[in-house]
Amino acid sequence: MSELLPTILGVCLVDFHHKRGPEVEYWYGLPDSCNTNELWPNLPFQALPDGSHSFEETFTYFTLLYNERRKCSPENQGGASNLPDDELSDYTTLFAISCSRQIDSDKLTHKSLDVTRSTVQKAVVVIARKPIFGQIKDKLSIVTNAFFLQHDFGDKSIIISLCENLKSIYNQVEPISSVDNGLYVGLCLRKILYDFKKDVLLIIKALLLERRVIFYGSDVELLCNLQFGLLSLIPNLISNLQDSGSPLLYNDLSQLKAADSFKSSDRQSVLRFLGLPLQIFEKGGMFSPYTPLQQVNDIKSEMTKFFIVGTSNSLLSEQRDELCDIFINVDEKSVDLIDKSLAPILQLTSHDKKWIESIVSLVTDTWNENDEETPKNSQYEGSEDFIRWQFEDYFTGLLSSVKIYDYIVKCKENAIIPQSIPEEWVDSKPIHLFNINWLQQWETTQNFKIFNTITDDRLFDLFPPKHPYNGVDTLKVLQQKLAATFQNLKRNNSIATEKDSVILLKATESLDDSNTTHSETSLATTPSIVSTSSSKERLQPNVWTSWKDYFNKKKIKGSANETENVQSLSTEELDTKESSPENPAKKVFENALLGLGFHLPNHRQEVTEIAEVKDNESTPDTAERDKESVVLVESASNDDKVDESIEQESDAEPTPDNNVGESVKQDNNTKSSNDDKVDEFIEQERDTEPTPDNNVGESIKQDSDTKSTNDEKVDESIEQESDTEPTHNDNVDESIKQDSDTKSINDEKVNKPIEQESATQFTEVISEQSTSIVKPTQELSLDDSEDL
Repeated sequence: MSELLPTILGVCLVDFHHKRGPEVEYWYGLPDSCNTNELWPNLPFQALPDGSHSFEETFTYFTLLYNERRKCSPENQGGASNLPDDELSDYTTLFAISCSRQIDSDKLTHKSLDVTRSTVQKAVVVIARKPIFGQIKDKLSIVTNAFFLQHDFGDKSIIISLCENLKSIYNQVEPISSVDNGLYVGLCLRKILYDFKKDVLLIIKALLLERRVIFYGSDVELLCNLQFGLLSLIPNLISNLQDSGSPLLYNDLSQLKAADSFKSSDRQSVLRFLGLPLQIFEKGGMFSPYTPLQQVNDIKSEMTKFFIVGTSNSLLSEQRDELCDIFINVDEKSVDLIDKSLAPILQLTSHDKKWIESIVSLVTDTWNENDEETPKNSQYEGSEDFIRWQFEDYFTGLLSSVKIYDYIVKCKENAIIPQSIPEEWVDSKPIHLFNINWLQQWETTQNFKIFNTITDDRLFDLFPPKHPYNGVDTLKVLQQKLAATFQNLKRNNSIATEKDSVILLKATESLDDSNTTHSETSLATTPSIVSTSSSKERLQPNVWTSWKDYFNKKKIKGSANETENVQSLSTEELDTKESSPENPAKKVFENALLGLGFHLPNHRQEVTEIAEVKDNESTPDTAERDKESVVLVESASNDDKVDESIEQESDAEPTPDNNVGESVKQDNNTKSSNDDKVDEFIEQERDTEPTPDNNVGESIKQDSDTKSTNDEKVDESIEQESDTEPTHNDNVDESIKQDSDTKSINDEKVNKPIEQESATQFTEVISEQSTSIVKPTQELSLDDSEDL
């Protein structure tokens, strides 16, 4: 009905009386049936706001309730929150703009008796059915200034001329949409973004949640302009505020129908199909851009559930904690969330922040101090229209994302229906880019229910569900980089594992070939020394790790402490692995033992002691080391044979076995009572010759130690074993003597001296063996370092 009525309702003059306060002095242009004496009792306080006397000229925007049928306003004591139920459909919201000025009373040519103060303050008010503030603001300012320049307030002809002129311009029977662009005039969005920056988007989202919001500021014009400017960012809302003046006015949802078509050439038709505008002032909501202290009862009423109001009165500001959920200080350009539960709900996502910051950056870069509404060089980017279109794109993407989110949830049980939706939309979950917490809260509001009722469920088929920010998400890029890094590490690890397996297999095969070659000679001349451990102990499934550590560790000749640390490390690691599960490599070593002619029943035998030969001419020289800790003592008839045997072992890449060290320790526990001498002998061995295979050296030391005449128990044990096992290994004894001579061991413990030349030759052979052993181990270490 309001679309068929004239836009301009009337004009009035408001005066500030020194005794009665603000009051309406003069009316013009109202319908004849209006009772001006009872019309809008709060209008004078809205037209002359608190603090207006501090400005030479100031403008105020405010709303008024008007009964179109009875041509009146609500009753004096009723207010906006107490309207008769049977007249709700007759009420609508009007919009008024006032321009107030003041003049020295001494300058007046005709001074009335009521003028008792040094200054006179008055305001000219224009009342309209649409918020056309920007269009009439300049004209109102000129007329008001001219009225004051007359120095005679008795002559009101200029006010009459203003009213007639405005009616002739705006009182054309036209649809609201035809003047929609005109409603944005004067609402400086650039100034709003320049002052509040990214908080602009936060405030917009807060308004959609239907909360109690108070705007406070001393500059009333800036205060009111901010509120209308923010509302204008919601597409098509500023031209649909007819129910915003009272919490009792609302749309009947039963009469609303969903739009099933639109005309692409008609912008209003497209906006209606999208469900815009979002009606944020429905039942229980009120909008009052300037609220004087006399109207505080309306915002405290039980009928008022949420509101957007502006004030310059400090008393309302002091009551912010009990009156509102969100307090916006225009002077300080700050937003204070009184209700702390709104903090996570109104938190902007990274996409929201980057989107609004990109717009703010354009405004800041093109800021023009001389003209706040126009960017430098009059470019489009950063202009008023540019900002408005950006927010329209934001709302379009938001509404479409909400629709697809609800549609997927609704059809979750039906697996066929979601298949018609592009997979990228389903996987991207665009609604999360707008803050899912905010969405869940918004879905409880009335404006969302209206939107959901009047829009199609598959709105996303025509309007893509996406966030307007198309830049690179740094967090997503970081996640992708981390995922790629872990994938590469996993791939390299698998490749390195395959390399280790191949090297281990080659080493095992080489060992098998070497053992097969030696077995014929060794079995004929060397006793088979296999000892079984106690049933509580188990074989070590994997000793490669400790030996890698041993060979990778930097060795300093003559450093006994470092050598002891390496050997203790190997022993400790073997001890901790006593109960570890069997390693697949165990099978390989068992096969190697079988190739040597040793049979382990049930593959669970262990090495506990070493059978030693008490023959003066035969002593073990080297131990053939395998995974099952079996020690095979090799010998040769002369020094040349010893050299040849050692070289063959070096070519076959012998695999060190830490279990030899364990067996030696067990032999010490069972066969030796003189532990102090054994320990001293082992330390001397380490100090003089840091060979790669410490456990082999330790075995040789133990063999030579057992020849001591002071150890009767050892001799007895050796004699028992010598009765049952052949001892024909002369050259082994000589190699032991060479080793003992190199280490400066007591000659009395050695059965026969060894020549210096043989000792030197044996040392060279051992050095060659160390080199052959260290080299492949270092290669494995490099591969492992690359994997890490």
